[in-house]
Amino acid sequence: MTRDLDTALLRALAAVARHGSINRAAAELGHSQPALSLQLRKLEQHCGQTLLLRSTRGVNLTAAGRALLPFAERIVSLAEQMLPAEAAIAAAPCRVGLIEDVVSRHLPQVLADFSRTHTQLGLEVRVEPGRELSAAYRAGELDLLIANPRLCGLEEQPLWSLSCALPWLAAGGAWPDGTELPLVLFTAPCSWRDAMLQALELAGQRYRVVFESSSLLAVQAALEAGLGVGALLPDAAGDKLRPLPSGRLPDLPAVPLALYRRAERAENRGLELLSRLFFRELSRLAA
Repeated sequence: MTRDLDTALLRALAAVARHGSINRAAAELGHSQPALSLQLRKLEQHCGQTLLLRSTRGVNLTAAGRALLPFAERIVSLAEQMLPAEAAIAAAPCRVGLIEDVVSRHLPQVLADFSRTHTQLGLEVRVEPGRELSAAYRAGELDLLIANPRLCGLEEQPLWSLSCALPWLAAGGAWPDGTELPLVLFTAPCSWRDAMLQALELAGQRYRVVFESSSLLAVQAALEAGLGVGALLPDAAGDKLRPLPSGRLPDLPAVPLALYRRAERAENRGLELLSRLFFRELSRLAA
């Protein structure tokens, strides 16, 4: 019987060791929790030892797991760095289409992690509204696309999808004065805008639009300046922007995000890594 070991099993162990959680490790690797648990069981069967201790507080390595971890990390690192095929495709960069919401807070970490193992592979990132990006994807101008699957009009199944919460935010989380709610909105057409207006009308909440823009940075600036209230992804909340008190406004539907990858480039290792990295980052916003 062969004793060869699948590198994916070692990658699973290394990810769980980093995160202390099977769910978070699965998000990083772009797997479901059951699929990753199966890989970990296969690794334990192969080694003939228990490698993980599971509890309500997370997952810890056993002594055998700690002994195996340095070898696992070394093997995974070598497997990702010593790929001769990458040099041959260096002249054909990965063409990525992103909606603006993904760029400012998530792209930096994705690029940092990507560059560690793909220093020779170029990237072209295109940032536009989802409808324009989906048209470019259909025309073969993009290899990877992250957008709202309800709006992009693509018939193919995404590689992965998730739903992100959409909270009401305001400067300091303060409820504005007056009987009419001052709204900061994205310029139409915008599914977030439609959801906000519909929810307020159904709840009988009076409002007035005080600011609108097609730019995420402009909308966030208006909110931080205290012009009114609006809705952004949860990671927009911070020192300046905070969620409004629960129950003051109707809940908004979650925002779906999906990643599409061209089938003819399914074996491209750079695109595969980007897919996993984006899933890892965006899954933190899951509703």
